[in-house]
Amino acid sequence: MQPRGANRRYGGIDFVKLAASYLVIAIHTGPLLTYDEYADFLITGILGRLAVPFFFMASGYLLFRKLTGNGRDDLVMINRYARRVALLYLAAIIIYLPLNVYKGDFAQGIHWLELARDIAIDGTFYHLWYLPALFIGVYIVYGLYRLLPLWALALGVCLLYAVGLMGDSYYGLAVRESHLKEVYEWMFARFDYTRNGFFFAPVFLAMGLYMGKRPAKAKGGYIYPVIFLISMGLLFLEGILLREAGYPRHDSMYIALLPAVYALFGMAMGIKISSTPRAGAIAQWIYLLHPAVLIAVRGVAGAAGMKPLLVDHSLVHYIAVCVLTTIVSILVARLLDRLGRLPLRPAKRR
Repeated sequence: MQPRGANRRYGGIDFVKLAASYLVIAIHTGPLLTYDEYADFLITGILGRLAVPFFFMASGYLLFRKLTGNGRDDLVMINRYARRVALLYLAAIIIYLPLNVYKGDFAQGIHWLELARDIAIDGTFYHLWYLPALFIGVYIVYGLYRLLPLWALALGVCLLYAVGLMGDSYYGLAVRESHLKEVYEWMFARFDYTRNGFFFAPVFLAMGLYMGKRPAKAKGGYIYPVIFLISMGLLFLEGILLREAGYPRHDSMYIALLPAVYALFGMAMGIKISSTPRAGAIAQWIYLLHPAVLIAVRGVAGAAGMKPLLVDHSLVHYIAVCVLTTIVSILVARLLDRLGRLPLRPAKRR
C-alpha cells in the first residue's frame, strides 16, 4: 500500500476527482431539471462528461507511470492492479444485487448470456460499467504499449474512440450509411453502448500513460488553462450542435472531450495541495455508492412524506444525495483505510 501521509504530488488530482464524482451524481439526478431542462443538459450532458474520462486518465497516470520496461515485472504489476479492480467490481456486484432484484432484473428468470454480457461489459448496475471498462482498457493499453511505439499506440486508441463516437454522440451520422448501420446494430446486439472498455476507456488511459511518461520538465506549463478554455468552448459548441441535429444515441463521447480532459488533468497536476490516498478513495466510493444512496433517499422521502422536497425538487434532491453519499463514502474509506485496503491505488514498488 502507499503511505498514508499527506502527498502534495497527487493532491490536485484527488481534488478534481472529488469534484468529478459530484458531476457524476449530477448526471444521474438532473439537479437543474426543476428550473430549466436545457440548462440541465448543459451541466449533465456536456460539462458532466468530463468526469469519468478524468477518472480513467488519473488511473492510467497512476498505474502506467510505474512501468519500468521490464516486461515480467510490469505484467505482474498490471495483473495485480487488474485483480484489485476485479475484486472491487465483485464487491460492487454483491452490494447492488438486492437492488437488481428490487428492480425486477430477474423477474423473468436469469438469462445467462445477458448476465455474462452485463458482467463483462455493460455492468450489472447502470454505473458499474466503469469497472469492467477499466479492467479491459488497462490490458488494451498495456498490450499496445508493449507492441507499438507511442505514436502508433495513440493512433490505435484514437481509432477505437472514433468507432465509439459513431455509436454514441455521432450515431446519427452512422445510421445514414446502410452498411455502417448494420455494423452498429450488430454491436448493440452484444452490448448496450460503445461507451465501454473497448472504445471509450483506452484513449483516456493512454493519455494518462503519456502524461506519466513525459519528461519532468515538460509536465508543467501555463498552456493547460488556455487549452482547457478553448476546448471547453468547443465541447459546448459540439454538444449543442449535435443535440440540435438529433445525432446522439447517447451523449458520453465528444471529440473536444479529448483535449479538454488532457488539459484539465495537466492543470490538476499543477495544483499542489496536501492529500492522502484516502481522498482518492472517497471519490471512488462516491462514484460507486451514489446510486444506492439515491434510491435510499427516494425511499425514505416517500415513507416520510417528504417526496415533494427531497425528490421532486431536483436541486434539493441532488444536494441530499451528495451530502449523504459523501458521509457514507468517508465512513467506508476510513474503515478500509484501517484495514489497509484502499481501492484502485497501484501498489508502491519496493
